[in-house]
Amino acid sequence: MDAKVTKDLPHVGNGATVDPGSRAARLGDLSRRIPPPRIADVWLFPPLPQVEDSSEFFLFTSILDDGGRALYSARMAPANGTPSHQVVVEHGRAPANRVPGLVAGLQKRLGQPAAVRHIPIEGDGARWEALVEQSQEATGSVDPDGQDR
Repeated sequence: MDAKVTKDLPHVGNGATVDPGSRAARLGDLSRRIPPPRIADVWLFPPLPQVEDSSEFFLFTSILDDGGRALYSARMAPANGTPSHQVVVEHGRAPANRVPGLVAGLQKRLGQPAAVRHIPIEGDGARWEALVEQSQEATGSVDPDGQDR
C-alpha cells in the first residue's frame, strides 16, 4: 500500500480547523510522534527576540524503559519567511534527575529564565489532555496542575 500525503488542515476534534503552527496543532503533532503516556515534561519557550523568524519552541522529554529521559526540541521551520512545518530533534538521553539542570543551563544561555513555562506530564494522559485543551482556549484557561493562569 502506498503512503498518501494530504494537505488537510489539522482539526481540534469539533470540526474546526486550526493553524498548523498553533500550539494545539504542534502538540497534536508531538503526540503522533511520541505517545502521551511516554511524555514526562514539556517546557514552552517564547520566541527569541534576537533570532529572526523565531517562533515559540518546545523542549520535552520522553520516558525511557530504564527510567531515564530522552530530551527533544520542537520548533517551527520557516519557509519563505513564514513558519511552515515543525521540526523535532532528539538531543540526547540522561537520567531523569539530570534533566532540570540541563534545562536550567539552556535557560541561562538564552537569558530568559523567567519566560519559560514548565508543564510536568509524567505520562499522565489527563495532564496531557489538559495542556492540549488549554492551548485551544483563548483566555481563562487552567494549567494542567489545576491552577489558574
